[in-house]
Amino acid sequence: MLFFLYGEDSLRSSQKLAEFKTKFMTSGSANSGLSIFNYDEKNIKHKSLEALNTPNLLAPQRLVIFKNLEKNGSEEEQERILNYLKENKKQISEAEDLIIVFWEAGQSKKNNVFYKFLLANSKEQNFEKLVGMKLNKWVLEAMHKRDPRSLISDSALEKLILFCSGDTQLLANEIRKLVDFSDGQIISEQAVEKLVKSEMAGNIFEMVDALGDNQKKNALKLLHRQLKGGEDPFYIFSMFVYQFRNLAKIADLKERFAGNENEISKTAKMHPFIVRKSLAQTNNFSFEKLKKIYRKLSNLDAKIKTGKIDIGLALDKFIIEL
Repeated sequence: MLFFLYGEDSLRSSQKLAEFKTKFMTSGSANSGLSIFNYDEKNIKHKSLEALNTPNLLAPQRLVIFKNLEKNGSEEEQERILNYLKENKKQISEAEDLIIVFWEAGQSKKNNVFYKFLLANSKEQNFEKLVGMKLNKWVLEAMHKRDPRSLISDSALEKLILFCSGDTQLLANEIRKLVDFSDGQIISEQAVEKLVKSEMAGNIFEMVDALGDNQKKNALKLLHRQLKGGEDPFYIFSMFVYQFRNLAKIADLKERFAGNENEISKTAKMHPFIVRKSLAQTNNFSFEKLKKIYRKLSNLDAKIKTGKIDIGLALDKFIIEL
């Protein structure tokens, strides 16, 4: 059988991948039946076709996992695997002794032939970014799994999601901390402010405010303070993209719904608390200006990913040329 796991929410897709491995390892299958090919590892020659083609005498059941083949695998390797899948499509779909899982971190490229094949011929699961009530539910379930006694106030839940920018990986880390600290007591807004790493989120809003007021010197100072403190520059850039994408969306809806927070939140599929904070930020920008800013960020993102510009230079360039 063939499975394809991908999507913006890499934490949940990784958890699903871990379920495949756990189920396989606890089913009585021998360890030798598990093959993992990780294409994040450079300069490694993968014996992928050998694992797919050759039955293991010690392990009649086989689980073969490909990680980031589409993203980091060579065109030659992708073509080899794709040809094998096409030639053996019927046998793979009917196989009871072979499970093949392709896992990709983040969203796949929709024009990629490998992606198109997997989408049409596998049990695919797209782990989209959770928003609104779905994200609330996920947080509450994660808390309950950590400790069935755990409870959190509505305002604390809103602040937790805001501080983590809706990122499930960040939320998972902070949930463990909050649940263990609360020890069955209701998690309050004060507890979130005390324990969750909110400085980054707060400084992002400060930088956006500074940019909106054309205070580039202050924005650069805040940026370099975070970089000096060891913050990941790629994370900072992703927060810029996240914030300005939200601002552009909310600025558009603000006009359509005359600033009605509930309607904007429902249409944008954003948490009301994030909408409330972002609405205040839109006073510093016109909708047309926000669209131009977001296009600039998209162009910089492409240059960063293709190595045409250094991430540190890109952050400075974005602020200076805004």
